[in-house]
Amino acid sequence: MNALFHATTAISVAVLLTDTSRIEQACTSKNRIWTSVFAFFVGIISHGALDYIPHCYPINSKLDAIASLILILTTIWFTNKKYRLIIGLSFLGCIFPDLVDLSPGIINKLTGFNLPINDKLFPWHFHEYSGSIYNGECDNSTLNHSLIILTCSIICWARRSDLQKLFGRDS
Repeated sequence: MNALFHATTAISVAVLLTDTSRIEQACTSKNRIWTSVFAFFVGIISHGALDYIPHCYPINSKLDAIASLILILTTIWFTNKKYRLIIGLSFLGCIFPDLVDLSPGIINKLTGFNLPINDKLFPWHFHEYSGSIYNGECDNSTLNHSLIILTCSIICWARRSDLQKLFGRDS
């Protein structure tokens, strides 16, 4: 799955898991830290689910990497300081499996380096468990990508008060 879809999912993971009213009432960083750690692990799990479903790669890999990085940095920049750790670890969890399993090969290809490439750690990157489609039959993939965006949108809409507090100004 393109990194842009994983990054988009990270936003909805953070919104879904962040109960801003509970965090503000408790007024401790303990709740934010636990929510951040939980967001990281849910991000990893969501990455696996997204990679497992049948998908093509509708976005060019260089454009995907650039757009994803811009989305991540912009989102973190506009996040309320109280919630930056949650958003940051949600993003990290959602892209972590690709960083671990795929980064050395991509870096070698782009730079000519010779970084060691280890066996894949995450099972959804194994050929038999990956939903990657390379034969050009992408109708199912287009539907799946649309459903991902729809699901993320519904989560953000349903939790819009938390979304507003995540990206609102510090009080």
